[in-house]
Amino acid sequence: MNKYMKLSFALLIAAVLFLALSNRPFRGDIVFSDDLNLTSDAAYNENMLKDRAFLRNLGTDEVKVGAYVLNYKNLNIGNGTCTVDFYFWLLWSNPDLNPLNFEVMNASVDSKELISEETAEVDGREFKWYNYRIVATTSNDFNFKNYPLDRQKISIEIEDKELDASQLKYVISTYENSLDSRARIQGWEISEKACSITTHKYDTNFGFTPENSSSSIYSRYIFTTLISRPYFSSMLKVMLPLTVILSLSFISFFLSLDKYSQRISLAVSTVYTSVAFHINLSAAIPQVSYLTLADRLMISIYFMLAVSIVSIVSMTVLVDSQKEAYAKKFNRLLIFFYPLLCFLIISAQFSR
Repeated sequence: MNKYMKLSFALLIAAVLFLALSNRPFRGDIVFSDDLNLTSDAAYNENMLKDRAFLRNLGTDEVKVGAYVLNYKNLNIGNGTCTVDFYFWLLWSNPDLNPLNFEVMNASVDSKELISEETAEVDGREFKWYNYRIVATTSNDFNFKNYPLDRQKISIEIEDKELDASQLKYVISTYENSLDSRARIQGWEISEKACSITTHKYDTNFGFTPENSSSSIYSRYIFTTLISRPYFSSMLKVMLPLTVILSLSFISFFLSLDKYSQRISLAVSTVYTSVAFHINLSAAIPQVSYLTLADRLMISIYFMLAVSIVSIVSMTVLVDSQKEAYAKKFNRLLIFFYPLLCFLIISAQFSR
């Protein structure tokens, strides 16, 4: 029996290590391959040439925009808000165009300060260059389907208040849009960023349709930061308690068959422990209408605990029916197959 016990516990430990260390989807380092790099004269000259080449092709209805995020504060997972401190700039050449009436569409602006108002000249063509520092509390639609290994997006979405896409188009030079190396979010890893230009259509005339009706399609700039929970610690906080729960349930198979009350008490106590752990695990996120990874894992645990309890009752029935040999054989099979079944069912939840 000791031989079976050692082998089974080895399988459980191997399963936990495998799930905790394998299939890590990404690193948490801040690595932006296309970031602006001014660490050398060669890089500075290269970026200067890129800027001028980009501005030469800038249309009269186009505005070059970009953002540089300094920091994130007050991330609230429950209501999906996060305060972002960032620079936002605009460059354009058309003197009849006024792109300064912009707004952050998915945020309430806490402060907005004009940092600089300059002009730039490229091949005799003059460009206006405005730079703002903005602090805004953004509202984000977080997805918790993979909680506690979830990855979330924090976005800044900016568009003009008055000029539609036929009058003003945002354009970007992606290498300029970046994130400060000191930007941090407590308890999270910043994994990557992305910026894009899209259009947003409003299916309304806002109360009146004038003769010279403008389009309801507006150009929109989006800067997105992808964040994730630390992978190893998140896995450990979930898998270690689950391993303890399953191990306690598993130990009941090593008690003699005549100790029914001790075996069933041990199995039932793990159910109460599982429910308490599930409640504590779910309390960290808002209520959602779908199953999270944590929910699927706990449902798997409930199933395995139910298998354990039903097996104990079945073996007791066999013993009471004078079929103790069958009960012992069934118990030996469970000692080998129960850890394997646990591993397969839990692994299946991570493959979805």
